[in-house]
Amino acid sequence: MTEQLAPYIDLHTHYVRSTPDTVELLSCYLAEVDTLPSHDSLYYSVGLHPWRAEELREESLPLLREALQLPHVIALGEAGLDKATKHTTLAEQLPILRAQILLSEELELPLILHLVRAQDELLRLRRELQPKQPWIIHGFRGGLDQARQLLRAGLYLSFGEYFRSESLREAHAAGQAFLETDDAPELSIQAVYQAASEALDLDKFTLREQLYTSAKHLFPTLL
Repeated sequence: MTEQLAPYIDLHTHYVRSTPDTVELLSCYLAEVDTLPSHDSLYYSVGLHPWRAEELREESLPLLREALQLPHVIALGEAGLDKATKHTTLAEQLPILRAQILLSEELELPLILHLVRAQDELLRLRRELQPKQPWIIHGFRGGLDQARQLLRAGLYLSFGEYFRSESLREAHAAGQAFLETDDAPELSIQAVYQAASEALDLDKFTLREQLYTSAKHLFPTLL
């Protein structure tokens, strides 16, 4: 990393690219933690995903606790709620998400969230549990009203290849925006930053500095 430029932050990815000047947060399923790759600018989040029926169960929680204490694991996730999936029901998802929220609080780890058509349920949990750890909705594609509701509740929004410019501008103005590549193997974080900088009418170098500063605030152990 050059001294004068902040690194790109890929806040949520499923593919290791090991690109110079980039810090990656690799999202891992519980079954993957024994084979994690390693390099200095690679960090991990581990969580019980609502699509993973074989992992989304109470017996997985002790294993998750162990995984979250591995080196370079700096977040819990992705966890979440998804009313569109056929893999698990909302009734199955809710108690496991609640347990992961409590684990996030206990271990003082930010929570990265997958959210599909369940914003009301998520915000109800937030009001009930009053978490202190940051919550980040990854892959946010929603409109301005949805973004404003989540931002007012104190959540961060992470944007990938597809985003609505007005939502990105709102989150960025609030200091609650991040960028990611998610599960697109051919997508570079540099391309996402370029698209975001154009939508924000902001030069890419300033955006890099701003998002790196925000990431360091949430994840103090980052390079």
